[in-house]
Amino acid sequence: MLEKLLINLFLWRFKLPRDVHRYAFKHYSDRILLQTLDRTLTYGELKDRSYRLVAAWKMMGLKKGDIVFTQVKAEEELFEIRTAALELGILLTAFHEAHPAEFLIYAAGEASPKLFIANPDYGQGSVDAFLIKNPEIPVWETGVGKQYEEALSSHEPIQSKTQISASDSMALGFTSGTTGVPKGLVSSYGSAISSLKLMVKNIEGGPSFSENNINLTAIPFVGAGSGLFMPTMISGGTLVVLDVYSPENLVATVKKHGVTRLFVTPSQLIDILEMPESVDNDLETVSHIIYGTAPMPAAKIEEAIKRFGSIFQQGYGQSEVLPPVSMLHSSDHMSGGEIAGRDILSSCGCVVDGVSVRISDRQGQTLPAGAVGEVHVNTPTRFTTYLNPEQNKGVILDDGFFVTGDHGYIDLAGYLHILDRQADLISTDDGLIYPRIVEEEVHDHPAVRECCLVDISGQSILCVSLRNTFKNSSKLTIRDEIMSLLSSRILNWQMPVDIVFLDVMPRSLLGKVLRREVRDKLNSLLTS
Repeated sequence: MLEKLLINLFLWRFKLPRDVHRYAFKHYSDRILLQTLDRTLTYGELKDRSYRLVAAWKMMGLKKGDIVFTQVKAEEELFEIRTAALELGILLTAFHEAHPAEFLIYAAGEASPKLFIANPDYGQGSVDAFLIKNPEIPVWETGVGKQYEEALSSHEPIQSKTQISASDSMALGFTSGTTGVPKGLVSSYGSAISSLKLMVKNIEGGPSFSENNINLTAIPFVGAGSGLFMPTMISGGTLVVLDVYSPENLVATVKKHGVTRLFVTPSQLIDILEMPESVDNDLETVSHIIYGTAPMPAAKIEEAIKRFGSIFQQGYGQSEVLPPVSMLHSSDHMSGGEIAGRDILSSCGCVVDGVSVRISDRQGQTLPAGAVGEVHVNTPTRFTTYLNPEQNKGVILDDGFFVTGDHGYIDLAGYLHILDRQADLISTDDGLIYPRIVEEEVHDHPAVRECCLVDISGQSILCVSLRNTFKNSSKLTIRDEIMSLLSSRILNWQMPVDIVFLDVMPRSLLGKVLRREVRDKLNSLLTS
């Protein structure tokens, strides 16, 4: 109780994200904040560079509420641009290198940025395309002797005096557009600071203020990976930036820098499980692994606990409702000294204090515990609005709840279970098939690495990738074994029509299995 009170008192002073930066710059100036492949950046050095950028932006006339686009590497300029934007009240839109030039040009047509900061070697021809389509928008290229570095070197650092309130717009992001036109979503400073406070309160063991607080995310910072930045800063920790993701590089980077906390997707955690146990010594400094952004197969988290111990924690959230909405703590993964049951491991934990979740039917009526329906969330971390307010209709409800697009249920013990996105449900004459219900059972076969049940021309097809030790096994035998396993666990109408094996399951730039690409790949295989 006393520890919780002290944490609340500590967090009370932070009203805006820039309060976190200013606190960190004052108290941890000489500590290493960022550790990249070939350089380190202290808190003091980040302060100097980001405050120089504030001065440069003010000189060119940028002001609170203006929009800046950026497409730069996380291990280079991303963090100082982000810090300067939060300091001055600029709405920042950050793009990954995998975002094509057409995506940026579309976003510029929707948002009208005042500046585009880009590494010309990072994006896919974005700079040239942007200059052609939007010649009126200035472009600052990064690199030695380029406009960005010249702007920083020609200005002295200043701290912004811009008045910012929690309700002001902080950032503009764009959905991927995989199920339609990309949507711009605007979030506030209040939602970001609320997310930080809820995260700090719910991370196992609370914040560590030791210099030996070394965090690494395998998830890109243009995405859920950015969620580690402020929790690291508030405690004076170090954030290790992974230059290129591969399981081998991840483990080598952990060993090199003595990483203590990891943030991975379920697919990336499965990658680690595929590595030989000889690498476990390289991970011995890791005391905490957060996994999330997609449901984790219960069979695989059981395996991870047996191998690495009860060091895992997961949560639920989205771009529109920042995490944590719910949390499954390390202690929840165990029960009476044994690994917890799958009724718990298949969940994403209990809803955290200060957040409300309800399960509703299509008419908006709240369903009882155990009933599957739409997941609606009301949280102080909710985004403000879509850029096109028409897109708020039916999504942001009159009572403040957000319709997440996920289907799931809350069990009698209060655990939230996320099943599938609305777009991924498979409709049959006998009812809806929730792919995750089938996939959870498939993961009990020892040969299965990842799997994905999708609708192909009105038929449910199971796509499977194999674990390394089964690569040379008979796929026909494995197919028959999986079908036999499923026939004993699910209803006949839920059975897949066929099983297709892929060497590698396609993943998004954020490290999650891409169902859309699985559908496309299977369509091409089955029609060729």
